[in-house]
Amino acid sequence: MGFTQVEEEWFRNLESRSKNIGCEFNIISKEEARELNPFMNFDQARIIASTPNDGHVDPTSVVMPLSKLARKNGAEIYRFTQVTEINEQRNGEWEVVTDKGTIMAEHVVNAGGCFAREVGAMVGANVPLVNLEHQYLVTEKHPDIEALGREIPVCRDSYSSSYIRQEGLGFLVGPYETFGSRPWALDGMDWGFDRELFEPNLEVIMPFLERCFELTPKIEEVGVKSIVNGPITHTPDDNILAGPVAGLRNFWNLCGASIGIAQGGIGKFMAQWMIYGQTEINMAPLDTRRFGDWADKKFCTIKAIESYEEMYGYGAPNVNRPHGRPIRVSPLYARLLEHGAVHGVVQGYEKPHWFQTDAVRTDSLSWSHNETHAVVAEECEAVQQSAGVIDISGAAKFEVSGPDAEKFLDRLSCNKLPRVGRIGLSLFHATNGGIMCEMSISRFADDCFYLISAIGSENKDLHWMQMNADGYDVNIVNLTEEVSSMLITGPNSREILQTMTEDDLSHAAFPWLAAREIQLDAAKVRALRVSYAGELGYELHMPTYQLLSIYDSMWRRAEPFGIRDFGAYAFNSMRMEKMYRAYGHEFTEEISGFEAGMGRFIDTSRDFIGCENLKQRQQDGYQIELAYLVFDDDLPCECFGNEAVYHNGELVGLTTGGAYGHRIGKSTAFAYLKPALISGGLEVTIDTSIGSRSAHIAMDAVYDPNNELLRS
Repeated sequence: MGFTQVEEEWFRNLESRSKNIGCEFNIISKEEARELNPFMNFDQARIIASTPNDGHVDPTSVVMPLSKLARKNGAEIYRFTQVTEINEQRNGEWEVVTDKGTIMAEHVVNAGGCFAREVGAMVGANVPLVNLEHQYLVTEKHPDIEALGREIPVCRDSYSSSYIRQEGLGFLVGPYETFGSRPWALDGMDWGFDRELFEPNLEVIMPFLERCFELTPKIEEVGVKSIVNGPITHTPDDNILAGPVAGLRNFWNLCGASIGIAQGGIGKFMAQWMIYGQTEINMAPLDTRRFGDWADKKFCTIKAIESYEEMYGYGAPNVNRPHGRPIRVSPLYARLLEHGAVHGVVQGYEKPHWFQTDAVRTDSLSWSHNETHAVVAEECEAVQQSAGVIDISGAAKFEVSGPDAEKFLDRLSCNKLPRVGRIGLSLFHATNGGIMCEMSISRFADDCFYLISAIGSENKDLHWMQMNADGYDVNIVNLTEEVSSMLITGPNSREILQTMTEDDLSHAAFPWLAAREIQLDAAKVRALRVSYAGELGYELHMPTYQLLSIYDSMWRRAEPFGIRDFGAYAFNSMRMEKMYRAYGHEFTEEISGFEAGMGRFIDTSRDFIGCENLKQRQQDGYQIELAYLVFDDDLPCECFGNEAVYHNGELVGLTTGGAYGHRIGKSTAFAYLKPALISGGLEVTIDTSIGSRSAHIAMDAVYDPNNELLRS
């Protein structure tokens, strides 16, 4: 049940997203809700959703048949066996030492549950999860449940921050405290702990139980049969930790589940991952490598408490919780705060989202346009009319060098590598064709390449390169913390930079997609003539300790030319106008570069990882392809990804994201659709959080389609 406008918008978004994933999600009336659960009071609810495929199971009833099937297929299962050591062998295998003998394994999966941190420590891996106490109570039988003759559904409610369901012929009530939650075993687990429970503590959950009694008064009519208080794991973002552990070969995590029995379903995709190196669905939100060593125990504890206490909090695209922050910052962080920056966070890294003005100070939670809409328009206008600067330090940065650097990257890259002094865009694919990462590759010498990718895939990208480096004389260095960067972009950007250097920045001397080292004041800078905003622009990459000085110097010199800070909200708006794809949205492991419309960046005349699969996809045809949508209405709500897309009333695909284009005065979005439908002008509708929107397919970018501004 939801009680606020933001919750209603969120439920509408979930309803749209459900259409493509086979999970039934129905917005129902209060009358329909009372039919499903006659014991709950729905009078104050603003919106109610029914998920009829939801339910509950007895864990033992699931595990025993699965273990029987596993044994039938050759698996050996050792119960009540403690692992005491896990040792990596030179041949890549793992020695697993137990109290009943030693096992040699090709793969090891850390499914240690509450003990997962201790298991990870055996191989030097940080497992970012924390145990918390969680309580639920079970009542005695209630005659009205017995008389009903059917099971009532599980009900989750934000008002009481609880779940209420039937257990036997009584009620089961499980609150998630929104304050006062209790982390447990922070100093490490006792290996003697075995399915034990804690003493009940009803006092801490009583405020939430009282709301449960208010919503379901019949709970108070029967006695409490039992109170269960036990440990539950929470990760910093409350998603499972699944997949390979960075820096190790064939060591995997499958832990951190905080709700239900999730490991069984995830196990299918883990098996695919182990066998093929990729999965049939996008696992990035669960990939354990989304966290690095920066996710220390202090951070994980703070965020685990937040995850627990926000379990029944509502979602919004601009939720920006401060817990545990900042932990990874650019050298410009404090200076940008002085300029009014409101930072968001991506995998621990603080990135400016927008800048406060005298008129606008808040970013109210909403799925539709809010106060920041006008501010973002101003930031985009500054970039278009004069110049804007944005801190882009929050990107993954690598240097690949050595005698075999070219041969190594040529094996990974689907695109030809750039020549010295030039920039190229490439995708790295897995053997079965899925996109593993997106890389901007700048070549500064025959044997020296500078790679930039998304901060959210930093550890994943490094791991992918390391796992494919066998047999190459190559050096791979992660420069993410050592190198910081900013982008200055807009028609005045060249003039501003030229005041800071004697290097010739004219178009003839420094053309679009050029990469070279220049001297800016006291700093030797790697300058890349590219701009994700679609205007004349330069990315400036330099040692982290020099960024603040160069930024301040730029501001002092830029006053006559006009300059303004801008953030990620404006950046996303402008990249969408330019039809630029983004990793994690348009680029995922589910699809290849061909489906993503990146054919001009793929050279199948070469032998690179995934090439044969991509050729086969070309021959067989694609199930889906990326389409670019331009909206024909002015409903003040954008697409955030996975919303349902319809043509003539038929479900034909889903969005990957969108934004309002302030330079063109229209909304835009990307969507994966059936290929036969993709033609210029085709009309579609999209279910958004506040209503159905109308759009048409455009075959080119709506802003500067010929890249005249970039080439100026």
